[in-house]
Amino acid sequence: MKHLVCFLFIVAPVFGLQQSASAQNGLSWSPAVSPAPASLGGSSPRIALLADGTPVAVWGKAGTTPQIWCARWTGTAFSAPVQVNTGSIKPGVYDFGGLDMATFGQRVFVVFEDFDQGIYLARSDDGGATWQSPVTVFATPPGMGNTLPAIATDAAGNPIVTFLLQTASETDAHVELARSPDGGLTFSDYTNAGAPAGNNSGQACECCNQDILTAGADTVYVAFRANRNNLRDMWVTRSTDNAGTFTTACDVDAQDWVISSCPTSGPRLARMSGDSLLSVWMSKGSGLTRVYASTLHGGSMVKGSEFEMPASSPAAIFNQNHPDVAGSNDTIAMVWEETGFPGTGQDMVIAFSTTGAGGLSTNLGVQPETGTQKVPQLIYAGGVFHLIYTNGVQGLLYRQGTVVAPSATGEAVPEKDRLRVWPNPADATLFFETGAVMPENALVRIFDAAGLLVLEKQMATSGLKGQIETRSLQSGMYSIMVVADAQIHTATFLRL
Repeated sequence: MKHLVCFLFIVAPVFGLQQSASAQNGLSWSPAVSPAPASLGGSSPRIALLADGTPVAVWGKAGTTPQIWCARWTGTAFSAPVQVNTGSIKPGVYDFGGLDMATFGQRVFVVFEDFDQGIYLARSDDGGATWQSPVTVFATPPGMGNTLPAIATDAAGNPIVTFLLQTASETDAHVELARSPDGGLTFSDYTNAGAPAGNNSGQACECCNQDILTAGADTVYVAFRANRNNLRDMWVTRSTDNAGTFTTACDVDAQDWVISSCPTSGPRLARMSGDSLLSVWMSKGSGLTRVYASTLHGGSMVKGSEFEMPASSPAAIFNQNHPDVAGSNDTIAMVWEETGFPGTGQDMVIAFSTTGAGGLSTNLGVQPETGTQKVPQLIYAGGVFHLIYTNGVQGLLYRQGTVVAPSATGEAVPEKDRLRVWPNPADATLFFETGAVMPENALVRIFDAAGLLVLEKQMATSGLKGQIETRSLQSGMYSIMVVADAQIHTATFLRL
């Protein structure tokens, strides 16, 4: 390609966000950690987990000498960044794409592009500490170009790579797929993954990322933005022979956006439970730049419900873009960029649900930061969401969002577990009352609007009631969590 949160999720999010009266579930976000100094870049950040749950981050540095870097989480910080071996190839690095990563066991795969020469794969067998020389995934035919690779691994740990093959002038793009039979040492079995979508063998948008999702031993799904005579909408295709052939497709996007140029924003896929999939994307088919989601039954390839994510910004004019989605079973989260926030301009919005896709649009939160936040990526495992993104002031950032109270079962919180606080807005002292008798001492935690723990005390209580001094808190929105007798009680309050 030549050109180119907080704990307050749980009850009453700030900035005029909608509240779900029955959703007492939330995420507690860790402070932001930088995987590397800004001098090493922050383009197209990616995050994946090793077999032991250790996060590994990969990102690019654009410029005249483009580079790809990798760092591994140590428990409290990231290891010193290691440069990924790209050999003599200058990788095409863009803020939204050009590289992707996948893991299997302790092995890390990074796929990257040179538009005129080909698609390449670098492999590490020790969790990203050292890198082998890159191998060719696909060599560009004369007069053609290839861009925006995506990667996943099959059940045996072999990488599957998709990319856009198009003319050198960036027209007539198609989603091609290459498989490795030997852990990424060689590639073969090239196929057109978009063909079942119709319209000139599944013609694709020239510069929108694809996404790959594997399920079981043989099923592979590919999501991409099709281009049907400038009607650019999202499709999911399916293979049931481990990406050997793609025979089934579903149009998951009813927005029917007609645009003459590529919007550089692709879809993302997540598997919820069984054959239930969730795809997310951006469209301006309505005339407004908004993020959408739709469910898909992977077994029958029949689309379910489609919904637009609601306004999260108080601004009259705002845009949503670059969504991602992750989760398992009924615990799922979405993240996207949104403009229009006073003072910060563009922040990330995160929708969270423990009741499946249907709960996402009623449980939203914002991570306000100084600096433009963009190109977030989200993954999930073991009750923790891992989020990586770029901040225009601070550079590359990483956070962990832990699922808190009650558990990821999708069950509503009983009345006895709920918390009432007063006065609200709070004065020097905040009083609280639960629906169940508390022990003599309860742990009280208060989180600010960014999800950071700002106050923690073991407080004396009397029956159902307790109190905590809040005079030290600055003006703003806060969340309070009372941990008593293995029960967690939560509420939000304002401090003027």
